[in-house]
Amino acid sequence: MTTDAKLACSRAYEQIKKKIIHNELDPRRSLNEIQLAKELELSRTPIREALIMLEKEELITRYEQGRGFFVKHFSLQQVHDLYEFRDIIEIATASKVIEKFTDQDIEELAGILEDVNRIIEQNRPAEALVRAVDFHLYIIKICTVNSFIINALRNCYEKLIVISWSCQDVDTCVSSAQEHQKILNAIQCRDLNELLKWHQQHIRGARDRILNLLRDDIQKLYFVP
Repeated sequence: MTTDAKLACSRAYEQIKKKIIHNELDPRRSLNEIQLAKELELSRTPIREALIMLEKEELITRYEQGRGFFVKHFSLQQVHDLYEFRDIIEIATASKVIEKFTDQDIEELAGILEDVNRIIEQNRPAEALVRAVDFHLYIIKICTVNSFIINALRNCYEKLIVISWSCQDVDTCVSSAQEHQKILNAIQCRDLNELLKWHQQHIRGARDRILNLLRDDIQKLYFVP
């Protein structure tokens, strides 16, 4: 693959993923390669290669006949498994290195939370969710340089964003932001017990809320029985 081809594929991958993460692609319809190529001003080849990459990341899936892709629908068990993965990895990672956080790190995390709160005030709860993920990713990158852990969690977060889009409202975002602040306070005080308590409450609370919404059939868009 030539350099230009690699760049085109990378651009297609990043742009299509962004559309998925920001809920700009209707999960009820197949991903139209021709339309995507037109929108991104690329040929169909890099579009197709990007879709294959996103399929490997399990953000999209193929029709049973093998022709065409659509944004992945997640089952209740898969949602539970994603949150369980977060719970285990984030807690285990953060609990070992709470002393690694510097004053600059705390300022960076506080800045992210300021962004989240500003977005919430502008009544854009779904966008606040996307920005809040940066809070968790920043913490993980301080806790470990293990690229496998970082990439696995990033992929997990991306899936949970797709699942959570339709479940976000301002009240939920405010509650989540308050939990983020308590996590940050625990880091600032180097209080491991408080960090573990609020981190677990944050993850498990989000898990239970999403699963209850799906079980109650409030939102069927990402539910597969």
